[in-house]
Amino acid sequence: MFNGSMVREERVTIPCRGIRLEGLLSLGEALSVKGGMVLCHPHPLYGGDMHNRVIAVSCEAAREEGYATLRFNFRGVGGSEGNYDEGIGEKEDVASAIEFLHSALNRRDVPLSFLGYSFGAWVGLPVAMNDPRVRKVVAISPPLEIYDFSYFKGFKGEKLILAGDRDEWCPLSRLKQWYETLDEPKSLTILEGADHFYSFQSNLITQPLRDFLRMGTSRY
Repeated sequence: MFNGSMVREERVTIPCRGIRLEGLLSLGEALSVKGGMVLCHPHPLYGGDMHNRVIAVSCEAAREEGYATLRFNFRGVGGSEGNYDEGIGEKEDVASAIEFLHSALNRRDVPLSFLGYSFGAWVGLPVAMNDPRVRKVVAISPPLEIYDFSYFKGFKGEKLILAGDRDEWCPLSRLKQWYETLDEPKSLTILEGADHFYSFQSNLITQPLRDFLRMGTSRY
């Protein structure tokens, strides 16, 4: 396993239907990676970008578990071309990022994973759950009070749900009710003291994420 803290990320350009997205790619030791993970940031209109602390911490945790990582800016954010598209074009961004990471790894036997935080979860999960290359998905603080996540029912791949117990956009009562509708295999971790923005609690994400990535992969 490579040491995630010692691995540098390379700036990359991801082609996506006539526009270009900026991203940060870390392949580590490409021949020894356990998997690859695409990570999606929170809402573009409210300051979300690939440098978000939750995304950065998640990237490091994945790399520490031997995963190649690709985080990127949605269209219209930072150096990514295009404009905000209310989640429609952003789904194309996710699909392009998954394809880019798969091609960069250049190994068909490496399983892919997806992680989305808040808006990133809402936009990315429907893409990831329908891509047979993606074996694991992680949803951090899915904003159930704002968006409809009912589409996630019936997905039989491995899934981890993370949320804080003070998250007003993902209240515990609604989260637990939604979680009960999800198929196995699944795991839910409630992070004590964390709100939707993880102002001082982003480090709480590290251990449950690493534990989840250590688990054996399966696919229906």
